[in-house]
Amino acid sequence: MRSWLTAPLVVALCTAAVHADVTIVTTTTIDGGMAAMGGQSMSPKITNRIKGLKSRNDIDAQMIQMATIADLVGKQVIVLRPDQRTAQIITPAPAAAAKDAPAPAGPSIESSVSPTGKSQVIDGIKCDEYTFSTAVNMSELNVGGGTMPPEAAEMMKGVRMLLKGSIWVAKDIPGAADYLAFQKAVAGAGDLGSVISGASGMGMPGLDKMMKSMANVNGLAYLTEMTMTVEGTGQMAEMMQQMGPMKITSKVTSITTDPIADDVFEIPAGYTIVKQ
Repeated sequence: MRSWLTAPLVVALCTAAVHADVTIVTTTTIDGGMAAMGGQSMSPKITNRIKGLKSRNDIDAQMIQMATIADLVGKQVIVLRPDQRTAQIITPAPAAAAKDAPAPAGPSIESSVSPTGKSQVIDGIKCDEYTFSTAVNMSELNVGGGTMPPEAAEMMKGVRMLLKGSIWVAKDIPGAADYLAFQKAVAGAGDLGSVISGASGMGMPGLDKMMKSMANVNGLAYLTEMTMTVEGTGQMAEMMQQMGPMKITSKVTSITTDPIADDVFEIPAGYTIVKQ
């Protein structure tokens, strides 16, 4: 459970471009809540390299180091674990099989994104503000064949996770147009889009729906400020409430359009390949 609680924006900032090489470096600071259990804040860094219809996200966090390579043309996602020297290749199920299989139900999620009309200049870049709100019914996370133990699912009854905050969106910067182009490409990639979103294992409940709500935001999320709280009754809700709110700030620290070598998107020599 800690993976999505402590790094909720890692997958949200996964981007790629269609016409240019783009490298985006983002740093996320996580304070309070469960993140404070270790006695210090966490600051995972993501380096996203983009070339055509391929992207590579390198995640450097205290709890994990990994890279995720998405190939829209090859219709596959590769998860690299440098500590294990493994490369997991993930492909979506064939269309016929996916059509025949019943779609698993998911948790109840409420999500909205709205412009405020406010603007500010960040690092010399004009950014427009959008507010967002997402609520997830935690007791339903195990719906659809999840792996949560029955006792944990029982403890989550009556618990809701609330995410609220603002996103400052930059439009007139290098890479913004390519960011939007890839979002549209992923949206049209069917099941592969879901594979890309969940491949890193660093996602969170409700993220996919929140990203769909962001579809009409024409720009790149330059600064995101978010607070996560928990409401409800019962032992689990009370324990999480005692930890206090979790505050997450994610900011782009650099954007470049320098050429990227093709081998960045290949499996390094010496890695063991695992297919799924």
